[in-house]
Amino acid sequence: MTAIDSVRLLGADQQHIVTRAQLIEHGVPSGTIAHRLRPGGPWQRVLPRVICLQSGRLTAHQRLRAALSYAAAKGQRPRPGAVLLTGLAVLADAGLASAGHPADLDVIDVLIPAGRRVASRDFVRVHRSAGMPAGFERDDGLWSVGVSRALADLAPHLTSGRNFRALCAEAVQGRHCERADLLGKLLGGSSATASLPHVQQVADELTAGAYSIAESEARELLRAGGLPEPLWNPVLMLDGHFLAIPDAYWPDSCVALEIDSRAWHLRPTDYERTLSRGNRLQAARLPMVRATPAQLRTDPGPLLQELRTLLSTGPHGPHRRITWQRAR
Repeated sequence: MTAIDSVRLLGADQQHIVTRAQLIEHGVPSGTIAHRLRPGGPWQRVLPRVICLQSGRLTAHQRLRAALSYAAAKGQRPRPGAVLLTGLAVLADAGLASAGHPADLDVIDVLIPAGRRVASRDFVRVHRSAGMPAGFERDDGLWSVGVSRALADLAPHLTSGRNFRALCAEAVQGRHCERADLLGKLLGGSSATASLPHVQQVADELTAGAYSIAESEARELLRAGGLPEPLWNPVLMLDGHFLAIPDAYWPDSCVALEIDSRAWHLRPTDYERTLSRGNRLQAARLPMVRATPAQLRTDPGPLLQELRTLLSTGPHGPHRRITWQRAR
């Protein structure tokens, strides 16, 4: 088998993304590498030390693999878990709509050990960690951090606080990560990240139990309107049996608030679950105020007045038989 035949087998196994060190190791002379990388040649240089054994546009997977290969130790082949994908590449792969499509990423974030001398370059943004997480192997064979760590690494690079809130809300509400784990990653990492205003805001909202942009905006509206802070997403029990998990609940008055956000009701099962929750609360004679995010933004006056009236005339329903637990 010739060196080129050996390289073809290597490339097929790595989606045609290889390092210069791998080519040399497989016996390809430097002159041959240079010849094949000539303008119009069959190979192309993607990043320093990283070569694609094809011409033309790279696929989304090839760009991810090239980013990891670039961030690997200079002169060494990429080792599983030695460098990890993080940031938007992880969030997009998890299916978070606010992260965009994996094929449309302008920047690919990679995490490397602290002290390594690799700089951000072209479409690769390098992050460093004093203690590398274990990471996990994705379905496409690449190695990645979890969603919580990806959000924490991305936080300093987002200029839109609303976009960061949306990503965190999607991650928690979609059960891509646990609330406690996300809080730990946001606040337990670097002090520079933990002190960012949008990180502090998200941490405050998650601690309160507000898991969506709609709930976070409703929380701000209630505060501005002078209403007391409700419980967010509490588990309500009636006579010791599960009753419902309303978006917001005032236990002293036994009043519930439900925010009907279409973003979370696109599936019939989600919509049916929302209707069932409302029916159970009404059957228990607990007043429930319903609102859409659009109403909260454009015409909150009637909603606030209705809540003030209900809160001032409570407690309502079988309040002595209702217990609650905070959101987890």
